[in-house]
Amino acid sequence: MFVTVKNGGFVRHGKKYVVHGANYWQGMNLASTQGGDRARLEKELDQMAAMGINHLRIMAGSEGPDTEPERMRPSLMPEPGQYNEAIFQGLDYLLDAMAKRDMTATMVLNNFWHWSGGLSQYVAWVTHTVPPYPTRDPATFPVFVKYAQRFYLDETVQELANSLFKNHIQVVQTRRNIFNGNTYNEDPVIMSWQIANEPFEAPASWYDDLAKTIKQGAPRQLVSSGIESKLDVTDFIHGTQSMDYATCHLWVENWGIYHPKDPNSLLAALNFATDYLATRANWARQLGKPIILEEFGMCRDAWKQPDNDNAKYDPATTTNHRDAYFDQVLAQVSVTHDEFCGFLFWAYGGVGRPTNDPNQFDMVWTGDPPHEPNGWYSIYDNDTTTKLIAKYCHDKRSCQL
Repeated sequence: MFVTVKNGGFVRHGKKYVVHGANYWQGMNLASTQGGDRARLEKELDQMAAMGINHLRIMAGSEGPDTEPERMRPSLMPEPGQYNEAIFQGLDYLLDAMAKRDMTATMVLNNFWHWSGGLSQYVAWVTHTVPPYPTRDPATFPVFVKYAQRFYLDETVQELANSLFKNHIQVVQTRRNIFNGNTYNEDPVIMSWQIANEPFEAPASWYDDLAKTIKQGAPRQLVSSGIESKLDVTDFIHGTQSMDYATCHLWVENWGIYHPKDPNSLLAALNFATDYLATRANWARQLGKPIILEEFGMCRDAWKQPDNDNAKYDPATTTNHRDAYFDQVLAQVSVTHDEFCGFLFWAYGGVGRPTNDPNQFDMVWTGDPPHEPNGWYSIYDNDTTTKLIAKYCHDKRSCQL
């Protein structure tokens, strides 16, 4: 049964459907015979199902060349219009395995950030240039942002880049799963197609055009933008008729609110999160659409070892601050409020751990993408945070329909 929207909430099988989800962006590659591990994938899906997770946000697009730095490898689309069948079969396998566990998926079709190729790689293909990848030098960040934004702001790039992207959308939506025979755009395991991960300050007309394209190709499935919604209300671009629900992301460390080595910084993070979520919920209510907290996370307790720069990445470091933070955030979006219709934490690392021994494609599949330090936001199978998440997932109270 497909997920639908009714009275500001989600419905599945004729009942309220609350998204209790995880970001599992690496699932497509983990499920592939090239660089993946299906036994591990099955184990992690079982772990998440036991926690009460009913939804995964996964990548349904990654771009080459596979020689580029800080990328998911192998990529689904190494060159424009050319697909790696082994990775596509990984996506097939993942979706089939999710369906067997009665999970649903958000299919992320593109990415503002370079760790999957994303918008900047489309710009590179069209302009025959190399993306100016950001480094730890803050001055490189705005240069990369401007380059990626050319996808929807540069008239010399827009038409061809979006044409290539729309072709990818069609290819994925019409893919027939080799394991169960279902065509993706007719498969109820797919709840939503998402334009991109965190597109930044794109015009409303771009969202509208792509949302219509996606909806035309998959009229029985939902459409979302993937916007962080971190700026003011003008950045909350979820109003187009073809977009079914709103999204927001919450990153207190990345945005300079939480300072991991400061033992007193948690309160600022909690206060910011409370106000931030209430404001976004109000904006969604004004649109009459459901909203999902689609990304949120916190690192491990670096404040206990302020002289150890590696502490926040070390799986042995405790998660007291993270657990307190998750407890408040999940309470606000789940059992005691009716504003939000779901959450997805970032990100499930399962049995994976940071290692200096990557696979044959130089990949370490934890919850942290290739451009970020392994262990930063990964939630592992033995973390106390998993029990906290499970508590909220198994509470059946939800948003009101």
